[in-house]
Amino acid sequence: MNGEQITAFLQEHWEWVTLIMGIVSVVGSIRNWNWMCDPTGKPDSHRYGRGSRRVIFFLLGIVLIIVSVWSLVLAIK
Repeated sequence: MNGEQITAFLQEHWEWVTLIMGIVSVVGSIRNWNWMCDPTGKPDSHRYGRGSRRVIFFLLGIVLIIVSVWSLVLAIK
């Protein structure tokens, strides 16, 4: 697959992509995955700790899930 095919696929199925990204974000924040929640070595590590990152990723995941489900429901109607 080249870049144009990937772009076309993502434009056609963006609802499913955002749903998967939202689920991964929510599961990662609940399971406290290191690659997602560990602030060590990040440029803004002094601002947000591990707990704050978990809350931010959880809320981001919920928003992504809501938007993707909402768009899927509207597409069905």
